[in-house]
Amino acid sequence: MVKKISVLTCTAVLAALAAPAGIWAQDDTFVPETLSAKERVDPGPKVFVNVQNWGGGPSLVRFYSADDLSLVGTVNGGAQSHFALSRDGKTVYMVSGFYSRLSSGTGEHVLQVFDVDTATLTKEIQLPVKVTQYTDDAALMQLSADEKYAYIQNATPATSVTVVDLEKGEVVQEVPSPGCFGIYPTLEGHAYSTICGDGTFNTMTLSADGTSFESEKSEVIFDPQDDPIYLSFDRAGSDLLFISYKGVVHRLSDGDGVITQVSTAPIADGIEGDWGTSGYTVVSYNEPNGILFVPMASGRHDGSHYHGAEEIWAYDLENSKLLYRSPVDSLNALITTDDAVPTLFGLSLQTGLVTKYEVDPEAKFVAKKVAEHDAGGFATTLVAKP
Repeated sequence: MVKKISVLTCTAVLAALAAPAGIWAQDDTFVPETLSAKERVDPGPKVFVNVQNWGGGPSLVRFYSADDLSLVGTVNGGAQSHFALSRDGKTVYMVSGFYSRLSSGTGEHVLQVFDVDTATLTKEIQLPVKVTQYTDDAALMQLSADEKYAYIQNATPATSVTVVDLEKGEVVQEVPSPGCFGIYPTLEGHAYSTICGDGTFNTMTLSADGTSFESEKSEVIFDPQDDPIYLSFDRAGSDLLFISYKGVVHRLSDGDGVITQVSTAPIADGIEGDWGTSGYTVVSYNEPNGILFVPMASGRHDGSHYHGAEEIWAYDLENSKLLYRSPVDSLNALITTDDAVPTLFGLSLQTGLVTKYEVDPEAKFVAKKVAEHDAGGFATTLVAKP
């Protein structure tokens, strides 16, 4: 039987080869596809997501439509990126590392400036090879109030901040901040505060040209052993908002050149289940309604503070009242818009998704998921801009 099949197969092949050549010809002429790219990113409100690459690069900042989370643009840099966005949403600032052997060898750290409308690189600024290579947080790269300077967190492991003059395109100084981490710019002038390991804050006030500084240390604000605070922050009016692992909101003032405590609000007190704050970007305040949105998880214990959240809590900060607890699927980051009817956007490392939630102010700010999209990798920070 095997020999018979073999003979028939060979006979069929020989017959085909002997057939006229035209039998194999196609009637239609092949037309190669022409690839093109849009000259400009689609207009409209956007959500910007920083996707870190820890294997040498490239890291990405992806632009999504805030309407349906469709991907509308991308810019890329090197490894372990941090980013900031201009107030008007037109410029992305991205700092990352470039290494000769991808994740080792000689390296350089670069601040790249991108135009959002065209998703193109407009400037590169060489930095000292000291930028912290850490899970991204908004507090690791910030702009001054007038957007003249960029402040970039360093860790070698000694901690300091590189000050970059964005107009001149050059580094103007490195501010040492031993034992302190995170960057929280003032709303006016050229100053920022940083969290210190003893539970205090240190405020650095720069000279007008950015080349010198003065510092002032606060009183103890929190207990770093019993209940540390996250790097994540937001503003409520002119005040800074931080939250602790146990869900205690610290409202702080930085208006007098030094951090002072305004109030505290333990939002999880009296709630069964050992609830605590959970994620990376965990403090987001909606100014028109005075509502703080916080990702929370039950069964809190040491080390659980970065686990995916099970619920979004809507907390009335002015009246110290928990309004609603919306179930979610393992969120690690959450932000709100400042609209009268807010919209929430989240990230999940577990599902790999960026998500959109509609919020109903008439129903105690319950959140309902209405859209999602692949985040494209390891992402813990996002910004929404009109």
